[in-house]
Amino acid sequence: MVVKQTTVMKALNTEDRLVLGSLIGTLAGTGLAAFLTAPELFGVTALVLFGYLLAGMIATHSERLAWLLVYGLVAGVLELWVDWLHVVHLRTLVYTHSFGFSLLASPSYMPLGWCVVVAQFGYLALRLRDAWPPWTVVSVITLVGMLLPPWYEEFAASAAAWHYTTESLKLSQTPTFVILGYGGCMFTVAVLALTYYRPRFWGGAILAGLFASAGFAFWGLFWFSLLG
Repeated sequence: MVVKQTTVMKALNTEDRLVLGSLIGTLAGTGLAAFLTAPELFGVTALVLFGYLLAGMIATHSERLAWLLVYGLVAGVLELWVDWLHVVHLRTLVYTHSFGFSLLASPSYMPLGWCVVVAQFGYLALRLRDAWPPWTVVSVITLVGMLLPPWYEEFAASAAAWHYTTESLKLSQTPTFVILGYGGCMFTVAVLALTYYRPRFWGGAILAGLFASAGFAFWGLFWFSLLG
């Protein structure tokens, strides 16, 4: 068992370890926030992980991580409008902590939180493309998107960071339309990363971020209209 684990770790490059570390850090930070009922730890986690990926990108001179962070930051900033729609107009989402101040209707850390998630899943899509055909990559990322990010929703409710007001079907504390919406969002992230990524193609990163935010809005509204 130890030999197998050592072989797997050797197969991972420096970028892989950085992204894997960020995924572990995301679960650890949000899980600790839930355990301590400390919503501010969601903001701390987002800031620390963004800084971690940024520092890792600079230290490794990774053009791929640089592209993904631009992609994620554009998507994360524009996702504020999606949150605003759900908080102000649909009234399905309630944030109970702003981490100092709000951006539109979202806590101040939310763009960085989404930036980290987009960079993580975009990276996974690009790396898996080295071994699998695109349709398999997108399918796997979509499935993982329905399994992993919804845990953040569970932790958020326990941490008193945010909650949903709808009486629709839920798995534990997370509405099913949110789980399926995450799957759609990660489908979008993967497709756009595979389509637009080229080293130093910053215009492609910006376009991908723009289209990703539109995809986030579409999937959120689509599944809410069916199940919300």
